[in-house]
Amino acid sequence: MLTPTNRHPARHRAQLITSDVSLMRGATPVLHHVDLTLTSSSRVAIVGENGRGKSTLLQVLAGVLVPDSGTVQRIGTIAVAEQEMTAADSRTVGQAVAEAIAEPLAALAALDAAALALADNTDRAEEQYTAALEHAEALDAWDAERRVQIALEALDAETDSTRLLADLSVGQRYRVRLACLLGADHDFLLLDEPTNHLDRSGLEFLTAQLRARSGGVVVVSHDRALLSDIAETIVDLDPTPDDRPRVYGNGYAGYREGRLAERERWEQDYDHQQAEHARLQDSLSAAQNRLVSGWRPEKGTNKHGRATRAGGLVQNVHRRQEALEAHAVTVPEPPQLFRFPELPTRTGAVLLSVDHVSVAG
Repeated sequence: MLTPTNRHPARHRAQLITSDVSLMRGATPVLHHVDLTLTSSSRVAIVGENGRGKSTLLQVLAGVLVPDSGTVQRIGTIAVAEQEMTAADSRTVGQAVAEAIAEPLAALAALDAAALALADNTDRAEEQYTAALEHAEALDAWDAERRVQIALEALDAETDSTRLLADLSVGQRYRVRLACLLGADHDFLLLDEPTNHLDRSGLEFLTAQLRARSGGVVVVSHDRALLSDIAETIVDLDPTPDDRPRVYGNGYAGYREGRLAERERWEQDYDHQQAEHARLQDSLSAAQNRLVSGWRPEKGTNKHGRATRAGGLVQNVHRRQEALEAHAVTVPEPPQLFRFPELPTRTGAVLLSVDHVSVAG
């Protein structure tokens, strides 16, 4: 899907900026005060557990979803490769390719028309030809079809232009879509789990393309190899003490180090607050006990001192407790652990038998 925020590429001027963006899904907050700035050189990965809003953030960036609050500024062309490509219509592979590179093809057609007008020496022909040539050069229009063809072959996608998309598997349709977008060369390419339908050679081609392309890249992925290879900035949507996403630089290594440090700070802050709660509760209990047991003020204190001083002490502790509760640190969510189940052994039993198995290639 191409978001028509601008028909012409902005190239080095391209920007995607979210400012204080928040969004609810029903009664559930999904995005909470997201601030993000992307340029034509950005290589950004969005990570987090399932259901944390990764795909939602991608759709907000593309303009498919409007946030409940905050703003999104877009300069340049944006293309999105979602996890599944629809095949509800009767389009062919060739039509999908033509749609993806419609702007470069139109630019070439306009250049041809301008060249004919120039040959006929019509009014303003030279000016129109210059403008058409500049537009075609900005799109690198002559190479668009070849770029898509190379991508189709490298991703092992369907190259028969007459094949119906509806006749292809989900994985094949995705590879066709991905090849079209890689060849179209938009300012920003937004990818949702792009490695799901790729084999090893396809993954290597995609990685090389994303690292080499001149436009910005935003990718949602759980693939650590892809994150390590391409991501320079990682946006983490997993839980934090203030519910705001965290942005880490220095690639996947910086994300791992920053996430560990963040969690340690969270746990320390929570432990300190729990200790302070316990201390205040002890102070409150002691003050209440002194009232009940008939605490006496020091010698020389006036006869109203008992009520005044003891009551003031209880009120002071209450105020401090209320202040702590107003700024309570949420309980850190425990990290997910992966364990293999303990399975009983079956001595002598044949668990798997394989004979004459081969795999082409």
